Amino acid sequence: MRANLFIAVAGALFATQGLVSAKCSFDKISVDTNPGFQIIVNDDYKLLEDTIANVKYGLYCDSQPSGVDGVDRWFKVPVESVGIRIAIASGFLEALDLRTKITAAESPGNLTNICLDTSKISTLNDASGNDENSEIDVIFSADASSDANKSVRLPSDDTLGPLQRAEWIKFVSSFFNQEKSAASLFTSISESYNCHSKNMQNLKTPPHAYWVEYSDDSGKNSYNVVTTAYQKELLASAGAINDTKEAPSDSSDQAKFQEAVKDADYVFDQTQLTKFGQRATEWYKDFGYKDPQNSDVNFLLQRQIWRTDGYTSKSGISNFAEYGYVRPDLVLQDIISVIVPVYNQSHSRRWLLWLGGTNEDTELISSDNYNCESGWMSAVEKCVALTDFDGTIDEDNGDSANDDEDKDNDGKDADEDDDSSKDKSSSSHGRAGKIAGGVVAGLAFIGLAVVALHYYNRHRRIVRRRALSEGGYGQENIGLHTRYSG
Repeated sequence: MRANLFIAVAGALFATQGLVSAKCSFDKISVDTNPGFQIIVNDDYKLLEDTIANVKYGLYCDSQPSGVDGVDRWFKVPVESVGIRIAIASGFLEALDLRTKITAAESPGNLTNICLDTSKISTLNDASGNDENSEIDVIFSADASSDANKSVRLPSDDTLGPLQRAEWIKFVSSFFNQEKSAASLFTSISESYNCHSKNMQNLKTPPHAYWVEYSDDSGKNSYNVVTTAYQKELLASAGAINDTKEAPSDSSDQAKFQEAVKDADYVFDQTQLTKFGQRATEWYKDFGYKDPQNSDVNFLLQRQIWRTDGYTSKSGISNFAEYGYVRPDLVLQDIISVIVPVYNQSHSRRWLLWLGGTNEDTELISSDNYNCESGWMSAVEKCVALTDFDGTIDEDNGDSANDDEDKDNDGKDADEDDDSSKDKSSSSHGRAGKIAGGVVAGLAFIGLAVVALHYYNRHRRIVRRRALSEGGYGQENIGLHTRYSG
């Protein structure tokens, strides 16, 4: 009896230990784009090093390890309560299906995620460098020291490229032991981004496009062509030429700025505009374009001015900072849909707002365009590699790149794709074949009609003869002139 009891107790302890070990097992993942952080996994803790801010975070499951040098602050994981002072944190948690972990925010009313119940999200105390939000496990912020031992920095500027910034989802996921999910999602995002980018690198006529910004800080006008990594890489990935002939050395010189962007076909703006409903007029005034429709500047004549605040909350807060940075593959497709409109015409733009029209049609975030149960933040559509896309339409078929993509997505087999490509490559022969087939069918129809008419007339003659013989009518009155011998 005692032996059986001993075995049972030992088994229970072993099982409990197994559960603890399972809970504290950390997944090792790679960091691919040199994003500014490193992850080092050990048996009972992991180290996250923010190499940009030079801050090191230690994460553990059960008890804080001792004798580990160089760690600035420790966190027990998985964390359960999250505060956010930077919008991108909300986007990362939404993509990881961890939105319920958000319990506090610096400005809950400014969060655009419709899946959050902001009435249940408390307001964080002012960032003071003190640990005043003790009930929160971790606070994601743009400042590594905003909340003493609770703060964790996330990148807030555009010095990182699109994929570099998006890869910080792995960093955030480490606080929830969700590294595998984050790595899988980022791989899909990266593959989609790189595929679409590669498809844009053989354009027959690459457009000129620039990212611009106006500011009047301290009463001084400043006109800038934005050349940080995020903006330049996005435009280059979309196939655009975005190097000005001469970058203005003095940002206050309006004339030099206008000369620098004179060759632009498209302009993407990130100016802080405030006159909603009249932002186009505000933009022309800020940059000094007094008569844009009578200028010799292409992007003005074509009204190709775009912004990233086309997807907003009911209060007018742009969603881009919250979701856009997390999904660079979708942002890239938005830009491509503007500057190479024949590519994947089925894509629906999410964030870009056309500033060239008379109406500023922003789309409000709602259940009509975002499903909280299966949101597109964590769903990546497969990109189809195109080896010969040059940005033009197949004039014979009126087809563009998205036709091949639709065929692939519909699950057609290779034979059907081969037949389709053959039809496209020999469309002139196809038209000739159809014409010839039509002629043959027409001749056959005429032949059948002649034969049918012959037998019909023969039948009439027989009927008429029988009538004449029985009724004694003269043939001339019937209109039949029949030959017969006898």
